[in-house]
Amino acid sequence: MPDYTKYDFNEKKELSKNRLVLEVVCKYVNEHPNISYEELKKVFPDSFGKANLGIIKNEDEIIKWEEDGRLEKREKRFFSNHDEVIYFDNKKLYVSSQWGGERFDRFLNYVKNELGYKIEKSNDSLVVEELYNENNNIKTKNIMLYGAPGVGKTYNYKKLISLVEGGDFSESEIFDFIVNDKDDEIKKDSIEELYKDIKKEKRMEFVTFHQSYSYEDFIEGFRPTESGNIKLEDGILKRLVNEAETNLLKSKSEITQAIFKEALEEFLSDSIENEELLKVNLKRKDSYFYIYDYNEKTIYFEKKNQDRSHTLSLITLEKMYYEEANTIIKGGLAPYYNAILDELLKIKRKKHIKKEKQKNFYIVIDEINRGNISKIFGELITLIEEDKRGKKEYEVTLPYSKEKFLIPKNLYIIATMNSTDKSIATIDIALRRRFTFLKMTPKPERVTNIAARNLMIKINEFIEKTRGEEFMLGHSYFMCGLDLEFIKEYKIKPLLEEYFYGDEENYKKVVEILGKEV
Repeated sequence: MPDYTKYDFNEKKELSKNRLVLEVVCKYVNEHPNISYEELKKVFPDSFGKANLGIIKNEDEIIKWEEDGRLEKREKRFFSNHDEVIYFDNKKLYVSSQWGGERFDRFLNYVKNELGYKIEKSNDSLVVEELYNENNNIKTKNIMLYGAPGVGKTYNYKKLISLVEGGDFSESEIFDFIVNDKDDEIKKDSIEELYKDIKKEKRMEFVTFHQSYSYEDFIEGFRPTESGNIKLEDGILKRLVNEAETNLLKSKSEITQAIFKEALEEFLSDSIENEELLKVNLKRKDSYFYIYDYNEKTIYFEKKNQDRSHTLSLITLEKMYYEEANTIIKGGLAPYYNAILDELLKIKRKKHIKKEKQKNFYIVIDEINRGNISKIFGELITLIEEDKRGKKEYEVTLPYSKEKFLIPKNLYIIATMNSTDKSIATIDIALRRRFTFLKMTPKPERVTNIAARNLMIKINEFIEKTRGEEFMLGHSYFMCGLDLEFIKEYKIKPLLEEYFYGDEENYKKVVEILGKEV
């Protein structure tokens, strides 16, 4: 991840690295109005600038560069930003816009220690990484899938988890896939694969709520031991929260922040700073390319026997680096990304440093509306809200262990609810306002057997008129590979009997539509 740290200096806030350097030069010039350009160059020597190109250049030097044809590639990006120009001795003074890594750290120490300027960070690089990780996840952390039996709630919670984990789609796209049951753009094999990986890594827990389920089961409580004593044990949610928090802390440790940057510097800096082209071999025989420059966001390179400049994204390369995956990029630039990735991974393994990647954790609560929400969640119901996740001011003390407790940002709570048991209007208000509800509806178009599809449509038309939309039968009842008569007799008929219990007249009518005897 690029370093987006901002700085406060000279009563100005949130300065980027290049803007900070500009402000430092500007302040020094204003404080020393009679200084000559030669003296100013001694204060800000070329050795601080990238590849020894310098921190400052005056108008005469830039004109000479243009005449010599040197501003076509590298130097143009270093000194061409119009907003990074100040006036000195009635001429333009250009300040380098390319800063990063060890060069900037040296400059910062020099300015603080030698010039006596006070510079403070506006933010923390760890906070920046947290925001970066948040942007790769959907913002909604509490999601309710609800609908009648057979509409695919079980399949869709697996799909939802896999789509969140995959990170290929936006929040609105994911919700659209779920609500409208779209699978066209999704590989079903990859859904199953991702879901299995999450379970294998023990990043998901599944629980079914019922009337006797309690706070002690879900959060923490005392349990009898074989010896006849009692012991305090963590519940299913608390165990998963601890795992998620541990991962979050490890992923934010300072040592992991520098790994990619250090590997990149080691790979690129010597050649680039000595103004040499860095030759990188491709996998094909006699194929290679030259890297001639880089900054905080981009690597610049030329292909073999070509004079045209190409670019690679460091954000993409960093993602490949931490995932150790060469399949993220497809198409024409893939060989160039992969060639650099191979070199970076060699450095990474040589240093024996392993970064723990921030991961998502999931708890799936089946039939959430069957449990007593106030009794199960207790005082923690407020902690699941997205804007209270991970914030110390909302920390609570658990009643039994007396431990401090928060819900971390990397934990998703996915719940299912059967709409025939209880309508949304009657479920716990505390639950209702803290979840995003995605409605699952019967999809006749999913049923390929024409006779089964027609039967589904007819039965649901009758159910909607007599019992209500929330009681309509889901498409999964009609998609089973078993004999349709078997499904009608042993799956659908018992459900209809339950729906129309005490309503003999309508029960007879719906069974006639089913083609069965009462």
